Amino acid sequence: MLVAKAELDYYPEQVYEEYEERKNNNKKRNSKSKKNNRAKVLLKLSCLFIAILLLTTSLFILFGYAKITSIRMEVTELEKQKLELEKKKQNLIADLESIKSSMNISEMAMNNLGMTYPKEGQVIYISVEDKLEDQVIEGAKLTDKLSKVMSIFSAFF
Repeated sequence: MLVAKAELDYYPEQVYEEYEERKNNNKKRNSKSKKNNRAKVLLKLSCLFIAILLLTTSLFILFGYAKITSIRMEVTELEKQKLELEKKKQNLIADLESIKSSMNISEMAMNNLGMTYPKEGQVIYISVEDKLEDQVIEGAKLTDKLSKVMSIFSAFF
């Protein structure tokens, strides 16, 4: 009975107006909530984008440091090889000098081959003419003659 009585108190125009008011209020709430939802979604997306950007930047930096470290290790290894090669070169130079020394050669000749130094009677001297010096002197004489001819020829003009 109370329900029936409550229904009688309402007029259809009032019900329609209340319905319209609720509908408008819901639209306003929905539009505000949609705007709020969009703002929240954009905020979340921007935070996610910034986080991904920071992550990728950090990964690139770490990759660069890893590359630098590997190159540094290679350089260290090459420097070790260089030092070893320099030591080997010094040893080879020392060996070469010991082999080239005239004292060592003479000792080896006397001990291994049984050679001795020649006596005065065993030495023969041969005279050699310096033909090269004569050619140089003749070339100088030719240039002197040519310069004299040129000076005479230039005197006419």
